[in-house]
Amino acid sequence: MSESRPVPADGASEAQMNDEIKRTGLPAVRGSVYELRVALNATPSPAWRRLFQVPDEWTEPCHPSRITVKHRELIFSSEEARVPVWINQIDKWIAAANQKHAEMTGSVAPREDSGDEREQRLREVTDRLKGL
Repeated sequence: MSESRPVPADGASEAQMNDEIKRTGLPAVRGSVYELRVALNATPSPAWRRLFQVPDEWTEPCHPSRITVKHRELIFSSEEARVPVWINQIDKWIAAANQKHAEMTGSVAPREDSGDEREQRLREVTDRLKGL
């Protein structure tokens, strides 16, 4: 007889909920209002989303309350000049939510990206947005 596992209410698989969440790409800009969509590697669980929404630190006007988590994307609006600040903050909030989620679930703590990798991603975002 096979063991029955509960299915999460948001439709995410158990494997997705136990993996650490990562930003998988650069923000996509749509329209002149700069609605940005940042792809994630998995659908965050409700518990992870709650942790993401209450960071220990933030920089005005960047706060996760201004971000919608929809399936495997973070959606927010920003002025072009503030996009690098947003991405830097989002990376910090993702790392913090992953760490807290790992502590809550007893899983292995996630590895944090080096500052060089983060700086490279920010330069790529800035270069990409310059042509808009």
